Amino acid sequence: MFALLLITLVGSILVGWLVPLAFKSERPYGLAGDIIIPSIVGVVYAYIIYEFVVPMIGWSGLFIFFGVAVEAIFMAAITLWILRKIKS
Repeated sequence: MFALLLITLVGSILVGWLVPLAFKSERPYGLAGDIIIPSIVGVVYAYIIYEFVVPMIGWSGLFIFFGVAVEAIFMAAITLWILRKIKS
């Protein structure tokens, strides 16, 4: 579980830092806001999915581990997009 949260945290930080550079968009909440908000969303999302949703479905294995991490990082990017739409 710790490794999943660590991978998600690092990926979410990278998303928060690189997405505005890739799309050449302004940072409406500053660099700290673009890193902290997706990181929190990504870690919370990964924890909820891994602890509650995956066991209810009955899946297990390493593929689920990486799937949850990638899905949480993608959710962090969507959060940045939503925040930019709200701010503008």
